[in-house]
Amino acid sequence: MNERQRRSDIGTAKAVARGINIESVRNRALAQKYMEYRRVPSDVIARVLDKPLLRRAPSSDQLVSEAITPSNAPPTTDEVED
Repeated sequence: MNERQRRSDIGTAKAVARGINIESVRNRALAQKYMEYRRVPSDVIARVLDKPLLRRAPSSDQLVSEAITPSNAPPTTDEVED
């Protein structure tokens, strides 16, 4: 495989996109752990985390499907009891 990830590896591409999203919302360690869990090759993990300028731009589908809501989101007004 060449320096950049091939688009034909859809599963890895989605796992990397989500890992990058996790890194931006949480931290690098959690992003790395997630990508390892999803069996992303270690050289790919190192490249996307260490060299962000070499990352491919995510597709519009990845941007929409990989949005993460923080687990400790504040309660909505409907959930707050007076």
